[in-house]
Amino acid sequence: MDTIVVRCKMCKHAMKFSLEKAGKRAKCPKCDAINLIKAEEPDTNIAAAADNPAAAVTAAPAVTAAPPEEEENYGVYTDPELEERRKAMQAEEETRGKKKDRKKLPKVTRKTRAIPDAKSWQKVRVGLLIVSVGVWIWFFTHLLQGSFVLIGTVELPEYAKLVALNLQNRGGDDPLPRGGEFWDIPLIEVYLGMIAGSDFQGYARFCIVTASIFYFFQAIAWAIGHVVCLPVPRRFGTFTQLIISLSAGLLNFFFQFFFKFLPVVGAIGYVLTPYVTPELPMTEYNMERRVPIQIMWSGAPFWENFLNLLLLFTLYLQPTMGCVFIWSIGTSIKDEGLESGGKGLTQMSLGALFILVAYHLLSICGASPVLVIVLRVLYCLWFFFLLLFILRYAMLIMKCRAILYDRINPKNELEE
Repeated sequence: MDTIVVRCKMCKHAMKFSLEKAGKRAKCPKCDAINLIKAEEPDTNIAAAADNPAAAVTAAPAVTAAPPEEEENYGVYTDPELEERRKAMQAEEETRGKKKDRKKLPKVTRKTRAIPDAKSWQKVRVGLLIVSVGVWIWFFTHLLQGSFVLIGTVELPEYAKLVALNLQNRGGDDPLPRGGEFWDIPLIEVYLGMIAGSDFQGYARFCIVTASIFYFFQAIAWAIGHVVCLPVPRRFGTFTQLIISLSAGLLNFFFQFFFKFLPVVGAIGYVLTPYVTPELPMTEYNMERRVPIQIMWSGAPFWENFLNLLLLFTLYLQPTMGCVFIWSIGTSIKDEGLESGGKGLTQMSLGALFILVAYHLLSICGASPVLVIVLRVLYCLWFFFLLLFILRYAMLIMKCRAILYDRINPKNELEE
């Protein structure tokens, strides 16, 4: 039977068809391209040409010129309707692909497991909230004490006037003291007058008394907060840190009561000058003296200054241990941000204490104008860093509470 051999226009695959299929279209089995079956290439003509070349020439049909479309497609006719449909389908697929790309991918959320000992950590959150109240009270009292010191920077030194003003309030009927006796001068009033000025002496007294009273609210808030935090899981020394903080808070409570509150309210006459009024060495009254003014008014300069350093260490030990406690919490729950924040605040607290200790040690070295200026610079640095520390401490506590809440109640909890 005679056949027609057609090669695919796309993949050049050879296909055989009977003579009856001449003039029709066929799909390539390999690439699905549509090809026109032409009658110019039957196998019989090829075989006859091999036996009798002359007969093959006479028997060959006349070759007609291919239309322009067939010449451009290498002799294969392409159906315009099928080609248009193919282009339309291709355009539709491209449009669908673009729409898929525009769709937002679903947000990938990481499932976390709820923190163990959730009830204990919940109590820690409550305790930290109470501690933060004490921190804000500390911030307020620090501003009160700084306000009358700032006012006193414009005061001129009038030592005789200040002493005379306080002598008028000595009481008693005798205008002059008896032989061998001296007038009873209220030292705390004189000190406050030197720091804030004689005109603002009453305001300075109000500020220091108010700060002393509010300190007890601060101490109570810290004590209650640390007691509430005691059920904390005992990891990385958290329980020991709370015990140290509570012990330091108890000592500070008694120290503040006996060495600061009672003197400023006038209950006792003894005043531990470097502890109650540390701003005295940087006043104008301390310039050009052979002996610093706070040393002159001191009964036992060495022991009073040594006791003052111990009281300062105990005073700063409590907030420092609070920062270490938050540092340990971050380590326990494996939160790097909380861990680094607690570590940084611990270093900042110790830095503020170092500046204050340097200030007190320099204050007993002399009374030259240059040294007084250096003391003023150190005092301003200490005041600024302490304010910054208090604010950062309060914010770190709030951050710790928020992180603990997320760990106790995760949004995407991992099922067991």
